[in-house]
Amino acid sequence: MWTYIARQLVQRVFLLFLISFIAFTLLGSMGNPIDMLKSMNPNVTQVQIDAYKRQQGLDKHVTLRYFTWLGNAVFRGDLGLSIQYRRPVGELLFGRIPNTMYMQAIILIFIFSVAIPLGIFSAIHQYSKMDYLLTFMAFTGSAIPTFWFALLMILAFGVLPKPGYRLPFTGMYSDTLVVGGQNVPYDQAPLFAKFLNRLKHLILPVFSVSLISLTGLLRYTRSAMLEVIRQDYVRTARAKGLSERKVIYKHALRNAMIPIATIMIQSIPSLFAGSLIIEQIFGWPGVGKLIYDAVMAYDYNLAMTAIIFLSSLTVLFTLITDISYAFLDPRITYR
Repeated sequence: MWTYIARQLVQRVFLLFLISFIAFTLLGSMGNPIDMLKSMNPNVTQVQIDAYKRQQGLDKHVTLRYFTWLGNAVFRGDLGLSIQYRRPVGELLFGRIPNTMYMQAIILIFIFSVAIPLGIFSAIHQYSKMDYLLTFMAFTGSAIPTFWFALLMILAFGVLPKPGYRLPFTGMYSDTLVVGGQNVPYDQAPLFAKFLNRLKHLILPVFSVSLISLTGLLRYTRSAMLEVIRQDYVRTARAKGLSERKVIYKHALRNAMIPIATIMIQSIPSLFAGSLIIEQIFGWPGVGKLIYDAVMAYDYNLAMTAIIFLSSLTVLFTLITDISYAFLDPRITYR
C-alpha cells in the first residue's frame, strides 16, 4: 500500500508540474498585464513601465518566467505579488479559501444527505411512480446548466417577490442589518442576527448548486444499488430471514459504495472548480471569484496560484479515491 501511494504521489507531482506549465503558458498568451497597469494609473511613465517589466520578469521569455516563478514558489515560498490588489498572493488566496470551503461544505452535506437516500429509495421501489418521478427529475437536472438555474433562482426569489420577502443574492452578508426596527452596521449587530443574515445569503447559492449537482449522485446511487440488490448474496440474506433494512443498509449499500464513493470524493474538487461561475453570479468572495477577477485583470501570479490550488485538490482527491477502494472492498489490494 505505502509503495503504491509513494509511486502515485511522484506521478501526481509530475502531473501538477505539467498542469502549471500549461496554465502559465496559456495565461501568458491571453493578454498583457501592462495594460492593467496603465488602466490603474494612466499617468504611468515609460520608465516606470520598464522598471515594472524587469521587476516582474516580463521582459523575459515565458518559459524562463515560468521556471523563475516555480523556483520562487517551491524553494522560497514566494508566490509573488498581485498586480490588481498590490498584496502578496498567498495572503489573498488563503484569505478566500475559508469562504469557499464554508459554502461548499454546506452544499456537499446537503447533496449527500438528500441524493443517497433518494437513490436508495428509487432502487428499492423500482418502476414505481416515485421512481419514475425521481428518474425524470434526475435526468432533467443533469441537462440544466447551473448558471442558468442560478439566474432563475435569483429572479424567482430575489427579484420578483415583494421587498420584504426577497432573499439576498449578493455577497456573504449585508452591510447593515435591521435590529429592533433600526439599521445597524453588520459588525455591531447581535450574534444571532449575523447568523440569520449569513444563513439567508447562503440559501440561493446553496440550492442553485445542490439541486442540480445532486441529480448525478442520485442516478449513480440508484444504478449501483440496482446492480447489487440483484446479487445472489442479497437474496440469500433475505432467505435467512434478515430484515429488509439490514439487508439493504448492511449488505447491499456497503458493496454499492465503491462507485458511489468515487462520485462523492470526486465531487469535492469539482464543486471547488465550479465555484468560479457560482461565486461570480452571487458575488461570493471566494476562490472562484478570485480566479475570475485575476484572469480578467491579467494578474498572472494570483491566477496561477489559484489554478494550482484547484488542480492540487483534484489530484489529491483522485488519490484519496483510489486508496478508499481498498477500505471499501477487501478484495482490492495495491502493490
